[in-house]
Amino acid sequence: MRRFERIYEVVEPVEEYRPGGYHPVRLHDIFNQRYEIVAKLAYGEFSTVWLARDRKLKQHVTLKILRADASKNSNERSVLLYLSAPDLEHPGQRHVIQLLDHFEHHGPNGSHLCLILPSMMSDGGEMTRRGKPRQAAYVRAVSRQILLGLDFVHKRGIIHSDLQPANILFSIAGTELSDTSLHSPEFCSVNWLQGVDVNDSAPKYLITSQRPRGLLDDADFSTLLVKIGDMGGAIWSGQRDQRPVTPIGLRPPELIHGDSWDASIDIWILGCLLFELATNEPLFAVETFGLEREQIDEIHEKLLHRIDDDNCFTSYLSERLPSDFGNENTRQFGLFLLSMLRRLPEERKTTTELLSHDFLQSH
Repeated sequence: MRRFERIYEVVEPVEEYRPGGYHPVRLHDIFNQRYEIVAKLAYGEFSTVWLARDRKLKQHVTLKILRADASKNSNERSVLLYLSAPDLEHPGQRHVIQLLDHFEHHGPNGSHLCLILPSMMSDGGEMTRRGKPRQAAYVRAVSRQILLGLDFVHKRGIIHSDLQPANILFSIAGTELSDTSLHSPEFCSVNWLQGVDVNDSAPKYLITSQRPRGLLDDADFSTLLVKIGDMGGAIWSGQRDQRPVTPIGLRPPELIHGDSWDASIDIWILGCLLFELATNEPLFAVETFGLEREQIDEIHEKLLHRIDDDNCFTSYLSERLPSDFGNENTRQFGLFLLSMLRRLPEERKTTTELLSHDFLQSH
């Protein structure tokens, strides 16, 4: 039953402020006697994400507050703790979001897992929506950083399963996101419907994202720091009873058809991700609303033919890259992607093999 008037701005669903749902947050709330909320960054199905001021270390951080029902069975904290251990020696650790702090917060809707993460300036979802052309050197540099991060994750025995653009985080090395670079807050009033019992499960207002668009549009690619984020769907390699959360448009054939799967699902997903980061459009645009499983399978199978012919795929790719990407760069990038986008999992290159691919070695 609806409890609130509808809100038409881009904010989290107001009806999900209920027992088990989101925690109501206001600007300047203080968490764990240390972290002061200064801005709204984003929201997802299972969390809201905020910029906070660490009053102890005098720096900005990201505070991710999981829904109460998502906090109970989340393994995100344990995965992040495992990947954030200080004694690990792998260059890819720098390219995976690290856990700075964590705690439980008790509110009117339950107990919420709170994760403190570095403040990053943008994400791949926002950057692809901008539609800015990507030069070969940019794509090469970003691909190398993501691959290093994924190589580290795989060598630690973890499958990410959700390498979509929004989960790839970008910043300028040595620079933190601060409230001075964000938009002023836009408040959306939360209004209870007449006759509904009013309680403290919802805030008085919701806030749209204050992160400005195009923050990194003109950044020199050589200054970018790229990190793999959002370990909410991460799976320990031996934990096959957990179904990957991979979006339909990124799923490899074995997930579509319900076959056995392993860490190579991440390699397929990575190929789709890098195609989208380079071209600003998804490789497999699958609209699933209102479709049956069999219809989705059929659409996906038709789209797979796009990658079955190497020359056809390279031509398709070149039409979506800027004209100055270069013929040789386009050829190498196409082969690089195709080495990930193999129908048979065992034919896909590993992260270690991909790091030595000709595309990444070019200058």
